[in-house]
Amino acid sequence: MGLHNHNSWGNNVKRFISVLSLALLVSVAFTQGASASSLYPAGSLGVDISYPNCSAAIPSVNFGVVGVTGGLVFSRNSCAAAEAKHFTDLSLYVNTGLNTSSSSQYYTQAQVGCNGDANCAAYNYGSNAAKDAITYANAQDLSSTKWWLDVETSNTWSTNALQNQKSLQGEYDALLANGTTTVGVYSTSAQWQSITGSWQNNWPSWGATTWTTAKQAQSYCTGHQFTGGTSLLMQYKSKQSKVDQDVAC
Repeated sequence: MGLHNHNSWGNNVKRFISVLSLALLVSVAFTQGASASSLYPAGSLGVDISYPNCSAAIPSVNFGVVGVTGGLVFSRNSCAAAEAKHFTDLSLYVNTGLNTSSSSQYYTQAQVGCNGDANCAAYNYGSNAAKDAITYANAQDLSSTKWWLDVETSNTWSTNALQNQKSLQGEYDALLANGTTTVGVYSTSAQWQSITGSWQNNWPSWGATTWTTAKQAQSYCTGHQFTGGTSLLMQYKSKQSKVDQDVAC
């Protein structure tokens, strides 16, 4: 009789632990899902604009992503402040790149204190680029907790994938240190592979596509996580639109 009671008590404890564990798992999953969707609610629509769109008509959308830089690292989008006024939910992005040429004043500055360590210089280069963008954003009264790193092969990069990774890490860290809570990458799988060697850092991603509808673009939300992290946005452009459009995953 005593042994039977002991087993019943033990089984009840096991069932309680199992139920509690399941509840915790569900709670964690829900929390993570809510956190991701709260950044950009799934299916919501937005646009991304920068210096080429200064005079473009901006449609009414749920969110906007505005370029702080003007197409290159250490450059300026002169109409960023005016463009940002179109959106209540504002994200910012910066162009990235790593120019290791001896003629680059920015790389020369980044080498200071590195004692010839190219990885150190690359990191400083990225960090300095982010700080420069932050300074300009502050001067334009632009603020957001969501920033994106625009990573494209059209900009200048090192042939050394590790140095490119270090440069991006420098930008990422500088933005976080400034109070940004979400730093992600805009790119494509092919460009990301070419520049970083398909670096899996688990940062959020924003994919560029050639689709012309939100539904088509949203189909890329799975299977195209080039950083290994969650896809938050997919870019597309309808034939009628004058600006790039985006849909939240």
